[in-house]
Amino acid sequence: MTPTFYRLSIAIKVTLLIGFTLALSGTAKAANKDSIALLINDTICQQLKLVDDTSSMRQLFSKIRRCRRKLNHHYKPLLQEYITLSEKLNYQYGQMKAYDYMGLQERYDENYEKAIGYHKQSLAIAMQLKDSAQMCYNYNNLGQAYRKQDLNILALPYFHKALHIQEKVGLDKSASYTHNSIGATYLVQNELEKALYHLDQSTKIARSNQDKRTLAFNYGLIGEILLLQNQADSALAYFNDALVIKKELNYTKGLAVTYHLLGQAWFVKGDDTKALEHFNLAIPIHQKYNNQRYLSLCYAYIAKIKLKLNQTDSTAFYLKKAHRLASKVHSIENLLLIGRTYTELYQTEENWQQAMLSIASTNALQDSLNNAKYHKQMQTLEIDYQTKKKVQQIEILSAENKIKNQRLRLGVAIIIILILGLVFTYYILQTRKKSAKLKEEKLRQQLLKSQMNPHFIFNALGSIQNYMYKNDPKKAARYMGNFAALTRSILNNSSSDQVPLDEEIDTLKNYLELEQLRANSSFTYEIEGDDDLDTEFIQVPPMLLQPFIENSIKHGLRHLDEGGLITLRFIEKDNFICAEIEDNGIGITASGKEDGHKSMATQIFKQRISLLKNSYPTMPDPLIQDLTTTNKKGTLVRIFLPILN
Repeated sequence: MTPTFYRLSIAIKVTLLIGFTLALSGTAKAANKDSIALLINDTICQQLKLVDDTSSMRQLFSKIRRCRRKLNHHYKPLLQEYITLSEKLNYQYGQMKAYDYMGLQERYDENYEKAIGYHKQSLAIAMQLKDSAQMCYNYNNLGQAYRKQDLNILALPYFHKALHIQEKVGLDKSASYTHNSIGATYLVQNELEKALYHLDQSTKIARSNQDKRTLAFNYGLIGEILLLQNQADSALAYFNDALVIKKELNYTKGLAVTYHLLGQAWFVKGDDTKALEHFNLAIPIHQKYNNQRYLSLCYAYIAKIKLKLNQTDSTAFYLKKAHRLASKVHSIENLLLIGRTYTELYQTEENWQQAMLSIASTNALQDSLNNAKYHKQMQTLEIDYQTKKKVQQIEILSAENKIKNQRLRLGVAIIIILILGLVFTYYILQTRKKSAKLKEEKLRQQLLKSQMNPHFIFNALGSIQNYMYKNDPKKAARYMGNFAALTRSILNNSSSDQVPLDEEIDTLKNYLELEQLRANSSFTYEIEGDDDLDTEFIQVPPMLLQPFIENSIKHGLRHLDEGGLITLRFIEKDNFICAEIEDNGIGITASGKEDGHKSMATQIFKQRISLLKNSYPTMPDPLIQDLTTTNKKGTLVRIFLPILN
């Protein structure tokens, strides 16, 4: 980073900080959001003009992604400017990622042809760079773009290409998502057995990875298939499993979908009371998220129930509401359901003229739906034909070029083989040397983690024993259950060099809750973080922070019967995650004088940090500060975690 760029970066950060502070204050409530977006856009544009190295380009791309919601309509032009600069600097990785995200945004904006074009440009670079993970993203995104247009025959080959790479290189979690997408696509095509197979594969992987979100999606889709197969009882079981997980994850929007699916299942079973109960639970959530298609569906089913109960006035009321929403979002499937219910209503009222008109209108809608499906099939076949035709033309031209250049290549090949023989021998020797060194480094990391995890488990078991001696068995059993969940998380992490930041935070939260129980709630804790942190996708080394939280509890706060506070903060800073652990205890100096204890886990932490700095030499050193010297009380620990992915 150049000095000029560094100074400008500081100034920009200060400007942004002031802007965001104003946005949060009471006086900024009347501020124009677009003005803030324009300010962010202008500052990043100024940075783009001064960038001349790939490291700064990578940082800028992270900023653009973090600010995408605040940038609003400036986001796509800024991405395009980033692509142009990446081409100028020949920064292929930046081009590849920016093309992919540009395609995503175009898909969200329903510009599907543009989205497909951008994803294909990203895919071409990913193939050139042999980036398997990015190729999977591109194939999946291409599949989703075609699927959004109901071009399922074109979507499926891309999903299968992504799945082939994921299974080949061991990307299990990504493979679970892809199996889910394939299953959902087959469900739309009414190929239920194929859909069930892929959803079952996705479920197996999700269970092994404890991926509850994907499990909930799978259970919902499997329930829909069983409902189509008239297996309402089995469908209810899957919908209820999905409901439990979504409540646990606090996934409110997803709860509404599961509620109305449960309503449909109970309707099929003939239990009108439970069906109404679940539709009424879904409606306020659908209203909150303005999901008009699902709202229309709920009202239509309520109308069918009211008609079944011979409440014709209520039936007409709900049908009117359902029809207005379905017409607004052009949901032909919902309009067909509503039309058939209107026909039944008119027949019940012996209004034969209106019943005939309703039948005619419903039949016309069915014809239009059939025509739309036929048109999509023809469109799919035409695109597929043109694609295969282009591939054949390329293959023919390639064959002709091979024949023309065969003799020339033969002569050049002989010379190259001789040169490569010498280069290859040298390369093999160097590669083996580097590989041995890397394996040694990795083994040392694994050894240190294996030392750390038993140490932590030993301390936790000691806490359980202490709690069992001092408290009643019921609370001890609850403590044991929480400890089992924490142990499972630690054992999973011990086999990985990196874990998602959100999983690491969950593990620390679980540990704090256990220690809080053991200490009879003599302390509380807070976890703070940057709202723009993508904690699900940021990978960090596991189990680096726990020893310091343990020290805070067992040494800093041990004299406090109440009022103890531990605060955890996570901020992204210069391509590292800055993690801070602050307590209001007696301070590290006083604690050290009292017990003179040297933690084994802390010693292991120092060795792990030393090894990490071999790979990340710019990583700042940890800071342990006694706050009693700054007119505060307690200890502050600041640790920088490298972002591994």
